[in-house]
Amino acid sequence: MKKIIAILMLATSFFANAQTLREQCENAYYATGYVKLHQYKIVVNWARISDHALVELENILYSDNFKVLKEKELPNYKTLYVLKESNGEDAYYYEAALAKLESLTGNKASCVYDL
Repeated sequence: MKKIIAILMLATSFFANAQTLREQCENAYYATGYVKLHQYKIVVNWARISDHALVELENILYSDNFKVLKEKELPNYKTLYVLKESNGEDAYYYEAALAKLESLTGNKASCVYDL
């Protein structure tokens, strides 16, 4: 019984400390200043994107809520995008949009560092 309670406490503490990418970037910005606020980068591998996913991807990237700051072609049919939040949407919208970008591309988005 004690083992079960210990496992439940460990799992609860793990999930309670989970942060979204947006929260991690904001915390790093306010703590260190080495991260640009509300800017993210993600790499898109075009060989892995289906036609349906392409439409969804473009709707997120080129919507009024994100501004594409940089679009750099990489080898092997990949493109690096640097995005900035550009609208007054709530945090939940941006968290959902970043999660959708990660699921469509299969790559993790990350913070943009200001070094």
